[in-house]
Amino acid sequence: MSGLQRRRVNKSESISSQDPVVNDETDGEGKRVAYDPEEAKLRDDTTTPKLNLMEEVLLMGLKDKEGYLSFWNDNISYALRGCILIELALRGKIQVLNDPARKRFDVSERLVEVINATKTGEVLLDEALNLMKNDEPLTIANWIDLLSGETWNFMKISYQLKQVRERLAKGLVDKGVLRTEMKNFFLFDMPTHPITDTSCKEAIKRRILSVLVSRNMQLNYNEYFPSSVRFKLIRTLSLICGAYGANVLENVLSSLDYEKRDRAFSRADEILAQFSQFPFALDKQTETGISVNLNKEVQEEVVSNQDASLQLECVAGVFEVFSRMDTLL
Repeated sequence: MSGLQRRRVNKSESISSQDPVVNDETDGEGKRVAYDPEEAKLRDDTTTPKLNLMEEVLLMGLKDKEGYLSFWNDNISYALRGCILIELALRGKIQVLNDPARKRFDVSERLVEVINATKTGEVLLDEALNLMKNDEPLTIANWIDLLSGETWNFMKISYQLKQVRERLAKGLVDKGVLRTEMKNFFLFDMPTHPITDTSCKEAIKRRILSVLVSRNMQLNYNEYFPSSVRFKLIRTLSLICGAYGANVLENVLSSLDYEKRDRAFSRADEILAQFSQFPFALDKQTETGISVNLNKEVQEEVVSNQDASLQLECVAGVFEVFSRMDTLL
């Protein structure tokens, strides 16, 4: 006879046995419901913006009414993988390996390690973080190549993240920024994602233009990018460099006259060169007379986040990859 016996439990015992999963949350009818406390914590976190960096870059590339990217853009897929590493670094998930010998190498050739493997709540970020957690430390450039599928190592070809642009677009649909429509392209139907919330995209454009056009930079905040966001300036610079690397920055500057647009591109070149080294070259003054207060503001942000210097070093490494993308692709 089996030594296992069934024990009858009353209702109160059965509820208490589920306490690790079911919390004292109720629905509209007063019934207890189950929820994930980690998910609730992520949802209430105001230190990260509502849109991640990849979504912002993709949104800059999408045509507003048509809802798709230019068919001639070969850069954006690779640049989005770099943005994934930046986003993970700014969220405190990865950093450059703290090895004194690393300074002998270019910043993009320094090893990356995972320092916090907890979930971010973003599927793409969690997928990339899981790959990095289960592998040995590799360089920044190596990880961007692997996530893009640009590798000759057949043992790691499965590291390629699939359908990144479509998944990001669907995320923007879930967040109410885009909508999904089917459009016929002669021989086949393809889902497109026209913009629904134009104020979101315009706010992102204004944030970029405040750095690339205005003499004194001043960021504007909204529900998608509140003032409580950590690394507000570094995130904005990452957006500019990511859009530059993805070849979608011109979409933001297209409304400017020729002279202003040319100066804005020159300022973007300056920023990319200035911040693709670490420590950042904050003693280098701009020659364009645009966003002259940028260095001071970034210096204050870096000083207030001294414990994150290795994370910012990872950001600089991705910028260096963006600065030589024309020779990579």
